[in-house]
Amino acid sequence: MLALLALIAVSANHATQANVPVAERMVLMEIYSSTGGGRWSNHSGWATESSVCDWYGVSCDFLEGDDANHPVVVGLSLSLNNLEGTLPASLAELRHLKSLSLSDNRLSGIVPEAILERWDRHELEFDGFGNTFSNLVLRASVEHSAVALLCSATEDVRYRIEFDEPKNRATFQSVRCASGRSRKTYCLVREGTPPSLARLSRGLRMLRFTTFRPQYDYPFSSTTHGVYLTTEATWGDGSKMSVETYNEQGPIEVWSAQQLFLGLLSDWSWERETRRAKCDFQE
Repeated sequence: MLALLALIAVSANHATQANVPVAERMVLMEIYSSTGGGRWSNHSGWATESSVCDWYGVSCDFLEGDDANHPVVVGLSLSLNNLEGTLPASLAELRHLKSLSLSDNRLSGIVPEAILERWDRHELEFDGFGNTFSNLVLRASVEHSAVALLCSATEDVRYRIEFDEPKNRATFQSVRCASGRSRKTYCLVREGTPPSLARLSRGLRMLRFTTFRPQYDYPFSSTTHGVYLTTEATWGDGSKMSVETYNEQGPIEVWSAQQLFLGLLSDWSWERETRRAKCDFQE
């Protein structure tokens, strides 16, 4: 046991004394420069001659078989650190990066596609919640309306849910019957904090959500007493796309995309519940 502890201590000492390749150091300096590093809440060590592995939020490790004097950057943890600006394209050149945490800053622009593709393949952990990246969804909504039903006293047959990352707010509104025998309605409102919409963004991109038609109905026949489902996404650059289906009509990609939106509802816990006379989406 003593021998193992000694080995760990030596390895940790090497990580702090040695430095990463010059190319990786340059990438970190570009991140520092393009995100207002001098104004970060904590920029200890950054832009100094000290080992990169000692800089705030930087994690290093050694590759198997590599010289122990040459660590590489494997993690960046800069959440809640007052980063503002854009991420440099060179971020993707940190080839050994396994963890990237940038949540709750004021970053804009794009997350390099190469980084997101590595996240898609489960080669990297990514958290960008609370920023306004133009290539990620910031707001999403789902509206469900059963044509033949005015309301239900116990079920959600006419509802709308909105997830808003910038405002850190999620809102669910459902038209409910006052009782099982009454046609008088009220609006059941639930509120909470939204989930990250980054995974939704990637799924919609793979399904080519922005190429869908705005509406899908029965193409060769007609039916009544169905359900309208409208899903809408807004990206950080302000672009918006809305798709409405009736009774799950449309290509399989459209159905799959709408299931991604509905998945945001699964096992979601709400923090507050109130009642209103009328829901915002009611005519």
